[in-house]
Amino acid sequence: MKEGGGGVIRPWRRTIVALGLLLAAGCGTVHIEVPPGHTVTMLDQDQPASVRIERHVWFALWGGEPLSDNSTLADIREHHLTQVRVIVVQGFWDTVINTVTCYFSFVRRTVIIEGNPG
Repeated sequence: MKEGGGGVIRPWRRTIVALGLLLAAGCGTVHIEVPPGHTVTMLDQDQPASVRIERHVWFALWGGEPLSDNSTLADIREHHLTQVRVIVVQGFWDTVINTVTCYFSFVRRTVIIEGNPG
Protein backbone atom coordinates (compact mmCIF):
# COMPACT_ATOMS: atom_id res chain seq x y z
CA MET A 1 0.00 0.00 0.00
CA LYS A 2 0.99 3.57 -0.46
CA GLU A 3 2.05 5.73 2.45
CA GLY A 4 -0.96 7.48 3.86
CA GLY A 5 -3.23 4.75 2.53
CA GLY A 6 -4.06 3.64 6.04
CA GLY A 7 -3.28 -0.05 5.64
CA VAL A 8 0.42 -0.44 6.39
CA ILE A 9 2.39 1.25 9.12
CA ARG A 10 6.03 1.72 8.24
CA PRO A 11 8.58 0.40 10.79
CA TRP A 12 9.81 3.88 11.74
CA ARG A 13 6.21 4.96 12.35
CA ARG A 14 5.67 1.99 14.65
CA THR A 15 8.68 3.10 16.65
CA ILE A 16 7.35 6.65 16.94
CA VAL A 17 3.91 5.37 18.01
CA ALA A 18 5.49 3.01 20.57
CA LEU A 19 7.64 5.80 22.02
CA GLY A 20 4.63 8.10 22.18
CA LEU A 21 2.64 5.48 24.06
CA LEU A 22 5.56 4.92 26.42
CA LEU A 23 5.71 8.63 27.17
CA ALA A 24 2.01 8.63 28.01
CA ALA A 25 2.30 5.49 30.16
CA GLY A 26 1.88 5.68 33.86
CA CYS A 27 -0.82 6.07 36.40
CA GLY A 28 -1.08 6.36 40.13
CA THR A 29 -3.67 6.26 42.85
CA VAL A 30 -4.53 9.18 45.09
CA HIS A 31 -6.46 8.17 48.21
CA ILE A 32 -9.22 10.45 49.42
CA GLU A 33 -8.98 9.90 53.17
CA VAL A 34 -10.62 11.79 56.00
CA PRO A 35 -9.31 12.09 59.58
CA PRO A 36 -11.17 9.85 62.04
CA GLY A 37 -14.15 11.59 63.59
CA HIS A 38 -14.49 14.21 60.82
CA THR A 39 -17.45 14.47 58.50
CA VAL A 40 -16.56 15.62 55.00
CA THR A 41 -18.82 16.04 51.98
CA MET A 42 -17.71 16.19 48.38
CA LEU A 43 -18.04 19.46 46.47
CA ASP A 44 -19.64 19.49 43.05
CA GLN A 45 -17.59 20.84 40.17
CA ASP A 46 -19.40 24.20 40.11
CA GLN A 47 -19.47 24.84 43.88
CA PRO A 48 -17.08 27.53 45.16
CA ALA A 49 -14.09 26.62 47.33
CA SER A 50 -12.14 28.98 49.59
CA VAL A 51 -9.06 26.74 49.98
CA ARG A 52 -6.89 25.45 47.13
CA ILE A 53 -3.91 23.17 47.71
CA GLU A 54 -1.81 22.08 44.76
CA ARG A 55 0.99 19.58 45.18
CA HIS A 56 2.87 16.96 43.25
CA VAL A 57 2.85 13.24 43.89
CA TRP A 58 5.65 11.02 42.64
CA PHE A 59 5.22 7.36 41.77
CA ALA A 60 7.65 4.57 40.91
CA LEU A 61 7.00 1.60 38.64
CA TRP A 62 4.85 3.78 36.34
CA GLY A 63 2.39 4.53 39.13
CA GLY A 64 2.49 1.23 40.99
CA GLU A 65 4.25 2.53 44.11
CA PRO A 66 3.81 6.00 45.61
CA LEU A 67 7.06 7.75 46.55
CA SER A 68 5.40 10.75 48.20
CA ASP A 69 2.19 11.26 50.16
CA ASN A 70 -0.70 10.18 47.93
CA SER A 71 -3.44 10.80 50.50
CA THR A 72 -5.66 13.80 51.27
CA LEU A 73 -5.64 13.05 55.02
CA ALA A 74 -3.01 15.59 56.12
CA ASP A 75 -4.41 18.39 53.92
CA ILE A 76 -7.97 17.92 55.16
CA ARG A 77 -6.75 17.85 58.77
CA GLU A 78 -4.43 20.85 58.42
CA HIS A 79 -7.03 23.10 56.77
CA HIS A 80 -10.04 21.75 58.77
CA LEU A 81 -11.96 21.05 55.56
CA THR A 82 -15.56 19.88 55.77
CA GLN A 83 -16.22 20.12 52.02
CA VAL A 84 -13.67 18.76 49.56
CA ARG A 85 -13.06 18.37 45.83
CA VAL A 86 -10.00 16.39 44.65
CA ILE A 87 -8.66 16.64 41.12
CA VAL A 88 -5.68 14.69 39.78
CA VAL A 89 -4.13 16.04 36.59
CA GLN A 90 -1.06 15.61 34.48
CA GLY A 91 -0.17 19.21 33.80
CA PHE A 92 2.25 20.66 31.27
CA TRP A 93 5.29 20.44 33.57
CA ASP A 94 4.32 16.94 34.68
CA THR A 95 4.36 15.89 31.03
CA VAL A 96 7.71 17.56 30.37
CA ILE A 97 9.28 15.91 33.43
CA ASN A 98 7.67 12.54 32.69
CA THR A 99 9.18 12.45 29.18
CA VAL A 100 12.54 11.90 30.89
CA THR A 101 11.66 10.14 34.14
CA CYS A 102 9.20 7.61 32.71
CA TYR A 103 12.08 5.70 31.11
CA PHE A 104 13.28 5.01 34.66
CA SER A 105 9.73 4.11 35.82
CA PHE A 106 9.06 7.38 37.69
CA VAL A 107 5.99 9.50 36.96
CA ARG A 108 4.56 12.64 38.54
CA ARG A 109 0.98 13.84 38.88
CA THR A 110 -0.43 17.09 40.22
CA VAL A 111 -3.07 16.77 42.94
CA ILE A 112 -5.42 19.70 43.49
CA ILE A 113 -7.43 19.70 46.71
CA GLU A 114 -10.10 22.36 46.96
CA GLY A 115 -12.50 22.82 49.82
CA ASN A 116 -14.15 24.84 52.51
CA PRO A 117 -13.32 24.74 56.22
CA GLY A 118 -16.10 24.09 58.71
